[in-house]
Amino acid sequence: MKRFKILSALAAVLLSACTEDEMDRINAGYSYPDLSSLNGRFMITDAIVSTGFSASSGDYAYFSSVYCEQTFGTGNREMAQAELRQLSIVSGSATFNNVWNNVYGNLLNIKYIIDKCGSGGTNDGQKDLLGMAQVLAAVNWGILTDMHGDIPCSQALRGSALMQPELDRQESVYGHIFALLDNAIDNLSEAKARGMKNVGNQDLLYGNDNGKWLAAAHAVKARYKLHMMKRDPEAAAEALTEAQAAIDSGFDGMTLDIYEGTASSMSPWAAFQQSRTSVACSTTVQSLLRQRNDPREDIYIYYYTDRVAGVDPSDPPVCAASGDGSAAGLSSPRSLSSPKWLSFSTDGSSLMYPAVPTDIVPLSETFFIMAELQARGGTDCTEALTAAIASSFRDMSRFGDIGVQASDYMASISARVEENALGEVMVQKYLSQCRDGQVETFNDIRRCKALGEEHVKLTNPCNLDGSAPRFPLRMPYGNSGVSSNPNVRKAYGDGLYIFTEPVWIYGGER
Repeated sequence: MKRFKILSALAAVLLSACTEDEMDRINAGYSYPDLSSLNGRFMITDAIVSTGFSASSGDYAYFSSVYCEQTFGTGNREMAQAELRQLSIVSGSATFNNVWNNVYGNLLNIKYIIDKCGSGGTNDGQKDLLGMAQVLAAVNWGILTDMHGDIPCSQALRGSALMQPELDRQESVYGHIFALLDNAIDNLSEAKARGMKNVGNQDLLYGNDNGKWLAAAHAVKARYKLHMMKRDPEAAAEALTEAQAAIDSGFDGMTLDIYEGTASSMSPWAAFQQSRTSVACSTTVQSLLRQRNDPREDIYIYYYTDRVAGVDPSDPPVCAASGDGSAAGLSSPRSLSSPKWLSFSTDGSSLMYPAVPTDIVPLSETFFIMAELQARGGTDCTEALTAAIASSFRDMSRFGDIGVQASDYMASISARVEENALGEVMVQKYLSQCRDGQVETFNDIRRCKALGEEHVKLTNPCNLDGSAPRFPLRMPYGNSGVSSNPNVRKAYGDGLYIFTEPVWIYGGER
């Protein structure tokens, strides 16, 4: 008993002496490297991959494709529920929690890289690495605020030092985006002039080609200037200038081409369809293609969709009729012994080809920006539109033979262009973005709506529920923010604001 008392007293002394600093030392993860010791060139690789996989593609793209009828949600899963505008999915904070966390996690990684490039940092003076990080930060902040509106930005990414940051107005977030891009252009210009090669093959996009990164910075800036058309009368001209600067600098797309086409290394869309089998081709797309005798039609129709007719968004209840989608005129992909999109070949017509690259900013988008703004200004957009379509054709040729030159196709739709140049540009951009540009299509639909325009007619009757609108004007905040940050929780409310309040750039208040 005496020995037990001595040991108990000793334990009490030791515990009382265990300070908060000592507990921090004990809880430290010594199996992981200290971020302060990491070289930023190794961190940029993950930033690039995460930007392509989680921000540009992923849940934002999947839901955008259904909202904008580029795909049809089926199979009685969450995409089918999105098709039917079920509130628990469309306005629920749990729906976008993963991507919300992933994008903020990526931004934190990028912040560390930028900090390391500062005075005294591991990568002090490495303007090439700094410029790359700034471009990627602009893309991630842009997608995050485009989807959600006001978001934590200036107070975000501080960890335990500030766990409940306030929301920044979207106007301020956009100011931050343009500041990042302007700084990136300066830094990459200097890096190019000085021949800097501090990143090497850790740069999975351009292999440390600073000129290509500089062109990409202009293309990204053109995108976000275009978004500002409703708010800034100078934005259209500035977007056109930036798009031209990108092309003049040799921009050939900001494309992540890393997937091996194996079960463990496949594109986001292929992985999504393998695990969920949740989308089919929509007749909204199919009818636009058929009206133009478009050579891309067979490629757009997914292998498990009836080739005679796609699924019509004007009849959404069909999407929930059965678990495998058979009532929608589809066969179950799981029942096929050798589904094309798992055969790892390009022999016919699958957008789910596992090794297809992910476009962060496709070349076609930049040409479409030029064509749109030329059409709006009353000048000839033929050259830019032809270049945009040619880029789309090259992209789609990965899946099968297009068999038509872009110039010949342009000749076949010349009457449409002559009658309504702006409308045809927007339709062609919509069709081009059916593969992996759905986030920008969601932006285009909302932007044109804010400008009082409708170039692609959406037919889903669930966009209205009686007299209440049910087309999402934004996406709800992630649950981690709603549950832990009262500032986000207040902005979220009951989630129904997503149907009635546009984001600021498209005419809203937040």
